[in-house]
Amino acid sequence: MQKNVTILCPLFNDDESLNRLLTELAKTFSHLKDYRFIILIVNDGSTEELKITIDTSFRLQVLHLQRNIGHQKALAIGLAYIKENISCDKVLIMDTDGEDRPEDALELLLAAEKKTNDIIFAHRSSRREDLLFKLFYWLYKISFRLLTGLKISFGNFMIMPKASLDKIVYYSEIWSHLAGGILKSELAYSTIQTHKGNRYAGQSKMNFSKLLLLGLGAISVFMEIIAGRLLIFSCCLIGFSLLIILTLLGVKTFTTLAIPGWTSTVISSMLIVLLQSFLLSLVTMFLYFSSESQRKFVPAHHYKDYTGAVETITA
Repeated sequence: MQKNVTILCPLFNDDESLNRLLTELAKTFSHLKDYRFIILIVNDGSTEELKITIDTSFRLQVLHLQRNIGHQKALAIGLAYIKENISCDKVLIMDTDGEDRPEDALELLLAAEKKTNDIIFAHRSSRREDLLFKLFYWLYKISFRLLTGLKISFGNFMIMPKASLDKIVYYSEIWSHLAGGILKSELAYSTIQTHKGNRYAGQSKMNFSKLLLLGLGAISVFMEIIAGRLLIFSCCLIGFSLLIILTLLGVKTFTTLAIPGWTSTVISSMLIVLLQSFLLSLVTMFLYFSSESQRKFVPAHHYKDYTGAVETITA
């Protein structure tokens, strides 16, 4: 029985890498006679003309967006478009720059044959960035774990079954961060070990500021958990500072024990901690209720707000 797989690739001003990827995918998947592939390129508002210069065995569709909206949002729109317009059994998501290796994409396909109901992520066991980037990436993962209680060790390189696709496009959280949205949805997932590939062309567009925004996007998906944890933390600080203040005042008022001169300094410090904790709790509640009151972008309903023309290139 033929298996239909749609490969979703976001693209911004990098057609050289795209052409190389199409060539490599054709070689890697050439022996998969039971598969039929459609590649959906989400052109994320590229300012350069997209040129596909090779003959490919794949059927290609290029979904042009009206403007550049960023990697995560382009993926969300691509998934919503696939749900409504392309019939498939699974969706394979990968970047075009070569860092998501075609041979690892093959491993994802093979793993999906064994775990048919799971979303399967590629977990990179080795990375090629410089030491500073690795440090900030490690800090991002630690911060995510502390603030949400969850572990994230993967990105957007994944394969998902159609059943998961049909559900995930109704989660507004994937608009901010796809992997985080999948964690939030509690859909079944597993991981396989992969390695980061070499870029086909140019320099990586990922830098510290983009990594920071990506991390904040992932963390924002779990705003209610973070708000709860910050409230608990601020209440603990309030309780601790009140305990110290009342204890010192009680000793001074109801006993004859000598009070050191630094007691007033401690009380003043605890009052500052008390005030700051109270303000932290107020800000946390304000941010949470503010985010809840905003319009949610549900990709399945609103993706057409950004889509333009669709080109089809048949093998």
